[in-house]
Amino acid sequence: MRETGAIVVVRDADLASALELALLAAELEVIVHDPRTGLEALPLEGAQTLVIEQQLLGPDPATFLAALRARPWLGLAIVTTDDAEVLRSALPRARRVTILEMPFQAATLIAAVRAEWPAKNGSPPSA
Repeated sequence: MRETGAIVVVRDADLASALELALLAAELEVIVHDPRTGLEALPLEGAQTLVIEQQLLGPDPATFLAALRARPWLGLAIVTTDDAEVLRSALPRARRVTILEMPFQAATLIAAVRAEWPAKNGSPPSA
């Protein structure tokens, strides 16, 4: 399977487009996944980053992230939220999770990705 830089999963189409453009500007391949099709089929194989809004982390953020890691997927999860403190409290020991509070700049998103994957088109670690 070909390498995918990032998968974007948000409910708002305008936000999805903005996130996609920011990640494309960082020279990452991007897939925008419609959350209405379900998150069970996220094409995580070969993806290094998942950008997802907090409201989609069901049944709760910790359980959702544990399920991702059990697939196994060791990539970076970037969670967008309106209240970063609440989410940080819910995920006190989460690894490879970055929380971005809305609104944020495209440069902040790119910096979060580059902090984990400094090389252009870097790959996630093997499971």
